[in-house]
Amino acid sequence: MILASSTILWDVTRSSAFIAFALYTVSVVWGISITARSFRPPVAPQFDYHRFVAMLGFLAVCTHVASLLADRYAHVHLGTLVLQGTKGGQWQVMLGVIATWLLIALPLTFHLKARKLLTQRFWRLFHYVGYLVWALALVHGIAVGTDTGSQWALGLYGGAASLVAAVAWWRFVEAPPRRQHSRRAARGRAAQS
Repeated sequence: MILASSTILWDVTRSSAFIAFALYTVSVVWGISITARSFRPPVAPQFDYHRFVAMLGFLAVCTHVASLLADRYAHVHLGTLVLQGTKGGQWQVMLGVIATWLLIALPLTFHLKARKLLTQRFWRLFHYVGYLVWALALVHGIAVGTDTGSQWALGLYGGAASLVAAVAWWRFVEAPPRRQHSRRAARGRAAQS
């Protein structure tokens, strides 16, 4: 009975990790997309979808962590999640721990911004941490994941990395930074005068 429950927990741990990574990839891609010029200004449903998918990903991360804590064969303890780095823990596991804590901080910034405790500028700058969270989760999954050697897992990781890179490239090429845009507009006005 204990072996069967451990096998179920391990399956939940693995599947929730992949579900969390896939959902967070969708959230990152959608978040990048709605900031592009073609979506400006982001309308509420687009923004709400981004937050909804991110929260589903967060629930999958919570499931991943809870199943690891419940599985006594995984040898993960609450202290591991809080103090992993202080006891010479594996760097690969530490990346997942850092990503989880940052993932908790990201939605909190929405609430702090809504209550006017954070400026729009700080919120936007901190929101770039989402890229870091996604990258840490990618490296964590590749380095620690027991399925990393399988073709489908490598395909998922490679496909996700390609998708995020392509959308980020499109967003920054399609929507030039405001400084460049304002310089072009100023040159255009000067040429017309």
